[in-house]
Amino acid sequence: MRACTAAAATVVVTFALMLGGCAPSFPDISVTETPTAPAQSPAPTTAPTQTAAPTADPAALACDTVLDESSLDAFAAHDYQLSDDFAQRAVDQGWPEAAFVTSGGLLCQWGVVRSDASEHYGLAPITAEQRATQIARLGAAGYSNEIYGDGELFTGALTEGVTLHYLIAGDHWFVGFSTARIDEIRRNAGLS
Repeated sequence: MRACTAAAATVVVTFALMLGGCAPSFPDISVTETPTAPAQSPAPTTAPTQTAAPTADPAALACDTVLDESSLDAFAAHDYQLSDDFAQRAVDQGWPEAAFVTSGGLLCQWGVVRSDASEHYGLAPITAEQRATQIARLGAAGYSNEIYGDGELFTGALTEGVTLHYLIAGDHWFVGFSTARIDEIRRNAGLS
């Protein structure tokens, strides 16, 4: 554990930090299932319990609006805070996820301040040319791929407790630590 912590401290501003560093030592707060409806059904004049899906324009979305309330509560329970500079760091340091930002999408990170405990996710529109570039990049990096719903899912190897998943579906693509997180983002962005 000490070696893992020392390594994470050494690369605090590198891509390893972005991937969550030594994540196994922190609670798993990833989404595992879709929340169920309340036991009682609402009265006919009551508004629906879920908020209406926002527009599919990633520029109109925010890091907290693409998550379920239960996910936000789980982050808060583990003292995760929204990073205000993660997207800019991805661009400045040339991380692969910078493509979400440069194509007008959303790239978010929640984590414990001054710690390697974090989770990131993103969504963005993708052109045919960008799709070909990303598929080639993911293949060269050793990501496995399979059909997932209406898209193609690319899954990376477990690295320092984190498995990254990319989904390319229609004219959008997504990144998350789990397929459940990607499904949540798609649903809340009105893209599923």
